[in-house]
Amino acid sequence: MAQFYNNYESGNFHEQITDITSNSLEQAQQHIYNFFLSIVKNYQADEVLNQFDKLFIRYEEIDSTKAYYALGEIIFYNKEDEFKNTLLRCCYILNNNWAINGNINLCHRLVDLFLSNSIGIPTRIYKLKKLREWLQRFVRSEEYNTLRSLSGRAGVSKSYHNWSDRFSAYLLTSEYTDCNKPIEQRQYAETLARKIKRQFKFDLAMYTARIDSNPNVNPHRPNPTTLGDGVLILIKRVLNKQGHEDLRSVAKRFRHHMSGMTLAEFKDHLLSYLGISRDDLDIPEVMRLTVVEKLKHFQEHQDQELITLSSIHIVCNRILQYLLLNERRNPSDFLQLSLESNNFLGYVILLLKVVLICPRSRLYLESYIAELIKFYSSYDEVECRSFINFLDVVNVTLAIFDEDTDYSLVKMRDLENDFPDVNLDNYRVFSQSKKLVDLASKPPSSQDTKTLIS
Repeated sequence: MAQFYNNYESGNFHEQITDITSNSLEQAQQHIYNFFLSIVKNYQADEVLNQFDKLFIRYEEIDSTKAYYALGEIIFYNKEDEFKNTLLRCCYILNNNWAINGNINLCHRLVDLFLSNSIGIPTRIYKLKKLREWLQRFVRSEEYNTLRSLSGRAGVSKSYHNWSDRFSAYLLTSEYTDCNKPIEQRQYAETLARKIKRQFKFDLAMYTARIDSNPNVNPHRPNPTTLGDGVLILIKRVLNKQGHEDLRSVAKRFRHHMSGMTLAEFKDHLLSYLGISRDDLDIPEVMRLTVVEKLKHFQEHQDQELITLSSIHIVCNRILQYLLLNERRNPSDFLQLSLESNNFLGYVILLLKVVLICPRSRLYLESYIAELIKFYSSYDEVECRSFINFLDVVNVTLAIFDEDTDYSLVKMRDLENDFPDVNLDNYRVFSQSKKLVDLASKPPSSQDTKTLIS
């Protein structure tokens, strides 16, 4: 038992010992946070893992006596929730730093520390016994599974079926938009989500470029979707939508004319822009009930007020919600109808057009999709094949129209007739980084030249 009481004269300690017994638990937690914030920047990775293991798993002396005593206070006062919150935040402090630098392997090693056999060994030492009981419960918790999932490790008892793992970027969105999560956990989830999206866009561009240039050649890059070679046809159909008219240009014109509108006028013009006007008799009844009528009554008491950026954002978020979710936060009737018919490109274009006029709404779109994934994850892959196809179409469409991406459809055959060419086989898809396009479209200044040369 004596080994768990610090020797005040030990040469291993690098700080002067401070009595923190009378301090609050918040201060005790801060001592631990400060220690790991410091060593993740100044220690070798193996030593950081060793310090974490010694403190949280083995409860042994570490290089910070303040942090060691702080954990002892939390255990002594039997504050399990504070312990779990402290433990999680320290994990995300380390993982966030490592993920930013691309050291995902270290994130794997950190979460695997909790699978140590020592956690299950009985002991009579009070604090160590209490710590091991807490760790055993933590390993069985949803928080630990989330930590493993965000770290790229399979869960101990998985929350989702395997098919949903391919769409983890959406689930990560629901993590980093949750204000109740620790800031480090949110930052880590945002970093990983951004990385997954970048990788998807890169894989999609490489695959389509290869398969479009020579369909008979096996592409070096795997298809990042489950759509097969049909993903190329999908991209051409998206780019060909509305008679080759650029959806970005249509959205830009709509934004230009929004100035000075009342809320009622904006809602009317938004429906017309989306092609689901109140007066359109051809729209399905489910669309009328799911979106048109609901939007008409949304914030009706403010209809005569001039719109602001905030009200535009709120209305766009709400129409995305109407399109995707019902009042019980389950799939909307319109979505279910689209999935049953297995024809949802036009539906996805509606979502895209909303995002194009209000890019900030993309975060809400992804959060709503995350809710749908959680709903459908209780079903086997075979049972929700249409929904998976829908997700792939959404992924491809958003990738095509991402702010830093430029996809274009170029006609390769000059056919001599007076009719529009609707044969997509006569077109090739080209993708390019938007930054490179922007640089090429203007003459570089002396400062730009200096940057490019250096």
